[in-house]
Amino acid sequence: MKISSTKNIGIKEIAERANVSIGPVDKVLHNRGGVSKATRERILQAIKDLGYTPNILASRLKSARDYNIAVLIPEATGMIPFWSAHNTGFEAALKEVSPFGINIHILNFKQNNEASFKLRVDEVMNENYDGIFMVPVFYDQSLRLLEHCKELNVPVIFFDSNIPGLSNLSFIGSHSKDSGYMAANLLDYTISKKADILIATIEREEDNHNQFSAREEGFLTYFENSGRKILRFADDTGNEQVISKGISEIFKDSPDLEGVFVVNGIDKIAPAITPAQKSNYRLIGYDLVDKNIRLLKDGAIDFLISQQPQKQAYQGIKLFYDHLILKKTIDPSYFLPLDIVMKANVDYYRFL
Repeated sequence: MKISSTKNIGIKEIAERANVSIGPVDKVLHNRGGVSKATRERILQAIKDLGYTPNILASRLKSARDYNIAVLIPEATGMIPFWSAHNTGFEAALKEVSPFGINIHILNFKQNNEASFKLRVDEVMNENYDGIFMVPVFYDQSLRLLEHCKELNVPVIFFDSNIPGLSNLSFIGSHSKDSGYMAANLLDYTISKKADILIATIEREEDNHNQFSAREEGFLTYFENSGRKILRFADDTGNEQVISKGISEIFKDSPDLEGVFVVNGIDKIAPAITPAQKSNYRLIGYDLVDKNIRLLKDGAIDFLISQQPQKQAYQGIKLFYDHLILKKTIDPSYFLPLDIVMKANVDYYRFL
């Protein structure tokens, strides 16, 4: 079979096709202003008709510069191992974008410590970064950094957590409210129609409470006017004996309880349920960290919703590639698919 080659399409061919000079074509290709709407549409149609794709490597050789991206992310701890999962995504993205001059600088901070976050924000503001990829844990400091970046025209992309109404270029992550709604939908299918449901949470100071509130809001929205009885359990001690006692008392006093939705801290809630109790309940929560995967395989957890931290990191860095190198228009938000993982498919789950 013969594969024929086609002539490289360049600015000159696009200009001839659109019946304009080279100047407006160059402006459109590099997303600059100064071109009328009618002319821009004619040029874009010419690009589409000709099947033009930019020679990115040539563009890179011509620019001969580096792009430094600061990544502000909480440090992973024994209590919150979730943040270590992003590293796989950063490493995979870096292999693809480093030939185009994109470098990543990881700046960790303590998730429950605003002073630690402020220190990193100060550090970023004292350097000349070309983009900021960040988890906006603290509102005031995030706003301060956003205002600084806006003055310098430096793009900022949020990941994992979002603060609506700020001047960030985009957000990438899961839709927390919809994930809660999906969890409710799944429980509704797997328990009897008149059964009660428990919403359980481990309240830790360092957690993202806005995100967890959105999950619960979505869950409750699904069951609005359903007639189901919704029970609640919250613990702020982290003590396994206290949690086990509280869970046991709820199960004892609630004979119609069949479903448990864990907003966060399923690694603490699942072990508190005995195997005998577990046979009567369906348990759903979040995050494919090692401990939760073991509990899933052991049958202590029925379903896990993955926030896909690896994809957050990988695709987030690729957005900077699209914006800085390809000059593409970036959408305000990129919501990742909500994956349901269970014992039957966890071994086949792909993180990237």
